[in-house]
Amino acid sequence: MRDPDLCDRVIHPSLEQKPSVMTWSPMTVSAENDLAEPLNQQVYQQLKWKLTVGEFAPGTGISIRRLATELGISAMPVREALKRLASERALTSANKRSFRVPELAKQNVADLFFVRSSLEGIAAELATPRLTKDQVDRLRALAAEMDKDIDREDYSVYLTRNFSFHFTIYTAAGNAELVSITESLWAQTGPFLAAGVRAHGMSPDWQNLHMQIVNAIAARDAGLARALIEQDINWGTGAFQ
Repeated sequence: MRDPDLCDRVIHPSLEQKPSVMTWSPMTVSAENDLAEPLNQQVYQQLKWKLTVGEFAPGTGISIRRLATELGISAMPVREALKRLASERALTSANKRSFRVPELAKQNVADLFFVRSSLEGIAAELATPRLTKDQVDRLRALAAEMDKDIDREDYSVYLTRNFSFHFTIYTAAGNAELVSITESLWAQTGPFLAAGVRAHGMSPDWQNLHMQIVNAIAARDAGLARALIEQDINWGTGAFQ
């Protein structure tokens, strides 16, 4: 299990004003606090996060009974969470008891990354004039840390920071619907992105894109920021075609 303190430093500061955006927490659920979210929502958020950062590989089976036992809760909230993820196409279900991370044809994966590149380019263009200096500084720090993660081949932490980097930008776009759709697409592509990065690493050109994106945003060049985000995401389009 990932260090919660690290994930708090990586994700929460950049998204603290956008609580609707998915954030990390350990794979536990609790009904003890009256203010806690419903159990099915907690399970949903936990599983969606694991999909987003590629903790589940394509083809991984998820058993309702096993997951409920691990979490110490009844099967009903787990089933509801899995059904919701299946309705969002992040999981597939052959029957009502067994769920699985999709194994998609390469072209289907490429198509998802193409859609992501278009939407995220728009989000970056909208966000560029809205991001504060503190947020730009935060993006620059994240980009530098991601370079270190790559050098260490610590791709799990890299993927966590990568989420924080991108959604710091997208949540500044001022369009909640755009963020929600993008978040859903990340859950669908996360297993494939993680598998590709872990198998092949990252080329220097692709690795340098994050700092170029920061520089474009700092210069308030919205068109360039959009083009660079599209180039970044389109790595997946080219890799799976």
